[in-house]
Amino acid sequence: MMTQEPFPLIGNYKTIPGVYDELYDAEGQIRNKYKFLVKSFQELGPAELLNRRRDTDRILRENGVTYNLYQSDSPEAKERPWDLDLFPLVMESEEWRILERGLNQRADLLDALVRDVYSKRRLLHEKKIPPEILFNETSFLRACDGMYDSNHFLTKNPALLFFVCDIIRAADGNFYVLNDRVQAPSGSGYSLENRIVLSRIFPSMYRDAMVHRVAVYFRSLRKSLTQLAGVSGREPVIVLLTPGPSNETYFEHAYLAGYLGYTLVQGEDLTVRKNKVYMKTVEGLQQIDLILRRVDDDFMDPLELRGDSLLGVPGLLESVRSGHVKIANPIGTGFLENRALLPFYSDLCRFYLGEDLILPMAPTYWMGTLHHFQLVLQNPEKYVFKTVSRTDEEKPVTFIELSGARKDSFLQKLKSSPNRFIAQEMIASATVPVLGENGFRPGRAIMRTFVSSSGSGYQTMAGGLVRVSPSLDDFFITSQRGAWSKDLWVLATETQKEESLLVPKSDQVLISRKSAGVPSRVADNLFWLARYLERSENQTRVIREATYKILQVEDGYERESLENSLKLVTHVTNSYPGFIGDDAGELFLNPFPELQRLTTNRQIVGSLAFHLKSLVTASKSVRDRLSEDMKKILLHLEDQSIHEIESYDQIIDYLQKIIVNLSSLTGLSFENMSREAGWYFLNLGRRIERSINMILMLQGMIRWDKFRDKSSFETFLRINDIRLTYNRRYSGKIDQESVLDILLFDTTNPRSFAYQLEQINSDIKFLPGKDEKVVYSEDRAALQLYTHFKMKDISIFFASENPLESVSIWLEELHTFLKQLSEALSGRYFNYTEEQTRIGDGNG
Repeated sequence: MMTQEPFPLIGNYKTIPGVYDELYDAEGQIRNKYKFLVKSFQELGPAELLNRRRDTDRILRENGVTYNLYQSDSPEAKERPWDLDLFPLVMESEEWRILERGLNQRADLLDALVRDVYSKRRLLHEKKIPPEILFNETSFLRACDGMYDSNHFLTKNPALLFFVCDIIRAADGNFYVLNDRVQAPSGSGYSLENRIVLSRIFPSMYRDAMVHRVAVYFRSLRKSLTQLAGVSGREPVIVLLTPGPSNETYFEHAYLAGYLGYTLVQGEDLTVRKNKVYMKTVEGLQQIDLILRRVDDDFMDPLELRGDSLLGVPGLLESVRSGHVKIANPIGTGFLENRALLPFYSDLCRFYLGEDLILPMAPTYWMGTLHHFQLVLQNPEKYVFKTVSRTDEEKPVTFIELSGARKDSFLQKLKSSPNRFIAQEMIASATVPVLGENGFRPGRAIMRTFVSSSGSGYQTMAGGLVRVSPSLDDFFITSQRGAWSKDLWVLATETQKEESLLVPKSDQVLISRKSAGVPSRVADNLFWLARYLERSENQTRVIREATYKILQVEDGYERESLENSLKLVTHVTNSYPGFIGDDAGELFLNPFPELQRLTTNRQIVGSLAFHLKSLVTASKSVRDRLSEDMKKILLHLEDQSIHEIESYDQIIDYLQKIIVNLSSLTGLSFENMSREAGWYFLNLGRRIERSINMILMLQGMIRWDKFRDKSSFETFLRINDIRLTYNRRYSGKIDQESVLDILLFDTTNPRSFAYQLEQINSDIKFLPGKDEKVVYSEDRAALQLYTHFKMKDISIFFASENPLESVSIWLEELHTFLKQLSEALSGRYFNYTEEQTRIGDGNG
């Protein structure tokens, strides 16, 4: 019996002369720390590794892990799935301790530097940096000057709560710092997700490797945030401020908010009143103690900083000055990302800390210094040129890639504005193994490390986010440029105890059955998420019924029924003239193109595809409020919305999948979501939309004078999924009165109009902010709607001379009341009106 050849995992792996390789040592032997992993991967074999690669992609996709691209020509290409390589980068405890000491020292240095910059500015008096670096750079915020002296919070606690540091390993095996990210650094959430996925894909391998846990970092971060909020006697109100779903790392914002237990907010959710920051919730204004921000400095306060910002909160800086709110990291720390500071860190470390810098910088020169300028231009091919400011639109360049007119043009920029640029020596970063179809291949890597404040200084996450360039010639390794990610495993010298975010027994947890406030924006999106869900399901059922009739039509009688169903498609999608226009004859002869268009074209306002897209968009704004199962279903809906349909059978198959997913979404929201404020807005949206859909469909059929035959009745019963019940109840007999009764007045039918009004009347009582002595606008609107409905009965209509006309008029009146109810909810809970203050003496 022949034995299988060993998987050539490392047979095609080639190191690069003069470049440090993580897998192989200088003698060409696999480093000890990797032997266990390589052996384990070898034993799995190519087929199993391929399966686990697919599982990894599936898990990441199901978890909605994405990285949004700003540079994109089409909306569909904007959201890119996260790429994770299966083979981790490994460090032993000894080499990690060097990094850890260096990173903790760097945190102390950056904290001292930012305090000095906004207070005494000793670094200028002692001539440690040229003054132009400070005063000519927009990242130095004059509005923050003196804040670190006047604010009690900032004088007694670390100014720098956390930061990230990008590091490479050079040919000599030593680590070098490339840059820091301080004001709104990203990556920790992606690092955590990478760890969770790999530990799930390789559970025994992860356990046996004795890897340091990363959960302790997040537990420490949450504890530090709680302490720094400065609240006693109650839990602090902490929010995570995000720019919104269009931000490149929005997944991480929602992920961390859920993981840490904070409310995810956008600038529009917050307001400043009397120098205090409040969250605008459906329960009323709720004071905020601390803001964990993911918005850059300039955008935080349009009143004092960038006036055109829609991401921040007017008056926020004055609230910080008065000590009523804390921000992590404080506004103004963006100055630490000024690349012109990089050449001076060695001197600054000795100046502030009296120590040599443990982690050296990659050799960097500020072109605003004449000596640096002349030195760099003696051999410019050695350097990569970057702008001083991260917000500068000039992209990093190397002289190697420039020639002719481009080189002359860039040289002119350097000479005319040298202060704008730094030159950083191109260090060939270490190569790491990347798993491909034919085994390992080398890729260049950069490590992002994470440091946060703790009770006794700073603590470094024992792990990190590794980004790998797909090209060995690429010196710019960023996620925006398509880099893959890796997990960083720090091996422990002894078995690690399990770490989690569970609160220690020593900390008392007060039992609560009330959630944190629901921002008005979130309630609004939940309300419309439900309405788009109902609208999509209704359209799906109508289009499916019409398609069934197309495939079943046999005689003239069925032809008339088909045309009525197609007219209903136009009516519910509001895609007039369509099948209702004067020239609809041709569409009746070949309805497929119109059905295909209304099913799959997202550019047509009112189409099924348009409403599915709107549903997904609304869900992304409340991502942190949805369960993992709900997010997976929404992901399936998003995937299915990009679908090619070439036949009627494919339409039916597609619509059936949509109905199953929409029904699952409804079921999960109804059965699994806790009955808190957000749920009631979700359910009210569902009931209002379902009621409106019923009205619109019945009015359409009555208007065409077609709601008079057996086929029309059956169509409505099937669309509303009540046909079997009706048949059992009436033994196959069918007429107008009984059909309208079961659709409008029968409370045992969960899709009937009466059932929706019963639910609305019940749920409206549970909305927040209610005083039993006050009748609110939404209560009044709901009562008018319910009373007007209860004044009628099916027998009353059919006792009149023209029952259908009476029903149609009555339905229009109910529609008006439903719109009034929706507007009342919006006005009271969603459109949070700011107090208006007149400036001036009132005399014009």
